[in-house]
Amino acid sequence: MASTSNIADRPAVEAPPRSDEQPARSNYGAVPGAELPVAVYISVFVAFAWIVVASWIAFASGSDAVLALAMAGVLTVVFFALPLLVWLTARSHADKPRDAARDFLASRVETATDTLSGASAWLQILLIPAALALAATLIGATSLLVH
Repeated sequence: MASTSNIADRPAVEAPPRSDEQPARSNYGAVPGAELPVAVYISVFVAFAWIVVASWIAFASGSDAVLALAMAGVLTVVFFALPLLVWLTARSHADKPRDAARDFLASRVETATDTLSGASAWLQILLIPAALALAATLIGATSLLVH
């Protein structure tokens, strides 16, 4: 029969320190999205609003189209309202105020692949929404000219 020893009778062994533990996050308590200035987010919002307005102007001719565009408008509001509510909530509970004096366009922005200037990061963020807004405008203008 195996001996039954009490766990309390065994000597305590400390676990060796682990080398793979990650250090505490340096941005803990910061507002999500505060790494970019508000103007970057506003420019993306304006580009998407441009898409919705261009779609309404060009394609709101029949009741079916109006219903589809209304649903797209509702989804657009939800798409932007949820992140805005998360950001406002996080900002109200933030530990430290945001540094509004820094010059973002000349600053360096760390990405997963490289370090970019603030201007380059803003351009990369805005490129797709602005291209989609331009495409929506051109497609809408073409549709209005054809009909």
